[in-house]
Amino acid sequence: MAWRGCLLFLACAMPWTAWGGGSEAPAAEVASREDSTAEAPSDARVAQADAGPQPASAEEALPEARTVVTASRSPERLEDSAVATEVITRSDILASGARDASELLAAHPGLQVVQTFAGATVQLQGLSPEYVLVLVDGERVAGRVAGSVDLSRLSTEDIEQVEVVKGPSSVLYGSDAVAGVVNLITRRARRPLGAELRASYGSLQRLELDATGEAKGEDWGLRLSGGLARRDAYLLDPTSIGTTGSSLDGIDASAGGDLRVSEGTALQANATYARRVQRGVDVGVTGATFDRASRDDSLSVRLSPRWTLSHNASLRVDGAYAWFNRRYLRDQRRSNALDTIEDTREQQGRLGAQLDAKVGDAHAFVAGAELLGEWLRANRLGEDGTGQRARASLYVQDNWTLAPRWKLTLVPGARVDTDTQFGTAVTPRLAARMDPASWLTLRGSYGWAFRAPGFQELLLDFENPSVGYRVHGNPDLRPERSRSFNLSVEVKPAASSLLWVSAFQHNLRDMIGVSTELVGPQQLFTYVNIARARVRGGELGVRQQLPGRVSAELGYTLTDGRSEETGLALEGQARHRLTAQATWRHRTSGLEAWVRGALVGPRPFYPDTDGDGVANPYDAKTYVTVDARLGWRLREELQFFVLGTNLANAGNPTDLPIPPRAVQAGLSARL
Repeated sequence: MAWRGCLLFLACAMPWTAWGGGSEAPAAEVASREDSTAEAPSDARVAQADAGPQPASAEEALPEARTVVTASRSPERLEDSAVATEVITRSDILASGARDASELLAAHPGLQVVQTFAGATVQLQGLSPEYVLVLVDGERVAGRVAGSVDLSRLSTEDIEQVEVVKGPSSVLYGSDAVAGVVNLITRRARRPLGAELRASYGSLQRLELDATGEAKGEDWGLRLSGGLARRDAYLLDPTSIGTTGSSLDGIDASAGGDLRVSEGTALQANATYARRVQRGVDVGVTGATFDRASRDDSLSVRLSPRWTLSHNASLRVDGAYAWFNRRYLRDQRRSNALDTIEDTREQQGRLGAQLDAKVGDAHAFVAGAELLGEWLRANRLGEDGTGQRARASLYVQDNWTLAPRWKLTLVPGARVDTDTQFGTAVTPRLAARMDPASWLTLRGSYGWAFRAPGFQELLLDFENPSVGYRVHGNPDLRPERSRSFNLSVEVKPAASSLLWVSAFQHNLRDMIGVSTELVGPQQLFTYVNIARARVRGGELGVRQQLPGRVSAELGYTLTDGRSEETGLALEGQARHRLTAQATWRHRTSGLEAWVRGALVGPRPFYPDTDGDGVANPYDAKTYVTVDARLGWRLREELQFFVLGTNLANAGNPTDLPIPPRAVQAGLSARL
């Protein structure tokens, strides 16, 4: 008891905490929403430690059912989840003013958003973006570029909450869920009739317009949304005419609905479409100037009927289709010798069925089967420019409660994937949770995971004679595999305080690297399974609710990732990262404020700057980012806001190409 008092003193003396980059709390503390009909927990501590400030609008004031779906692929009470799930709620999204998923996740502990030519991608627990599975409503996001999903394509306007599960999750989701899963849950109609409008304008002539409408009856609900966005390109190197970041012109539209067909039968459906056009200027190694443009079109459709078979069993079927089309143009100024036009068309279809069943009070089973098909057509793929493959999967998981008094739970599970390209992959996992006391939660998991090689790594056939190299894919590649563990301890010394510490380790083998050989006058680069790596680290954080409707958080992440062949630290990965966040709301005046920051330590890079085939390593400097938002609610339905991003003006054109300091102002209205 004495050490518990010390923890209480520490929590009160340090009014900071973090469990995920927004004002969300960790697993037992976050108020989240997956199904508006689910029952909210009665635990008063959960309500008092609710993530973020208390809502001011009628919609935000609605009671939220504290359920999540990502850790078990089935709705469960967040406070009962055996696998730690971090949640960013709708109120967190509104407080932050984030306009897309990349901005929302930018300062989340354990996550790092990286800006590259492929867009904004996310690293998790020290592993690069291709090891993170990004989902929307449990479905894979199509259109990976360079192996990862551009998070800036995913608008926050339709996001109800974001769920983050760290650690190996291939047991339920298959390929790519090595470091973890980021699942964006979309909004559903909650009011009989309503609409929302949002408009903002700011630096880089950034203009954003969003509109949503919804209607809900006793047995049905419908929600429609649409938006447009534009932004100028930006330049971080004044000595060059090449742009660091592209301009943007985009539109998006979505529709989602749910229908109760009969007692015990329900149907959900949604569809989205988006187009993004980006333009920029590149300067080649020979000094040639290129005007660059890309157009991305994406379409996704999902249909999900659900049947309640009995009080303790239900069956859900999911059918989803996604289409992604990219056209990329590169026009050399004053010449057409190096002009290029590239088309990439990707299609993805998934059919799945899942049975949820409870057996007594001790077991909650999830069992499912999936069929996944992928088709790709691209200029750089082999002789005919096409690739296709199919994958069949079976998975099962049991949530076994051994001692309800201590919430002692074991979660064994396993999955088998059979792929037409690489054969069979088996990924078991065992997770456990125990609450020895009401203020203490222990969690741990150990599991296998894998990443299937992408079409580029399998089939790429590209030659650049002007530079003197050729890249050739390898159809015999094996999937990359990992064995990982995660441990965490959460301490709640008071209803408004939370402390946590966690540790993780990933051991990867058969990692896909590049082999180089000289073939005639050209260098030939070939993808091969040659690398092994170990990534380990931990997180430490504290969260405190303060008087005056203030919530503050502080989090620290240590990451140590190294190649076992070279002993070198993994490129671009900072060893130390500190994040902080605070929110405040004054109900009488209608003012609310939100601020967050991140301090990122040195990052190693190994470029070949002189072209001699030998790396010239260096460490990028420590940098700081600060974002802030101030809102003034003029009346219940109308709010004026000012948003500042990258206020410390971090960034450079070589290893940190993030947008410069920007300020944006706007209005949001609720009808």
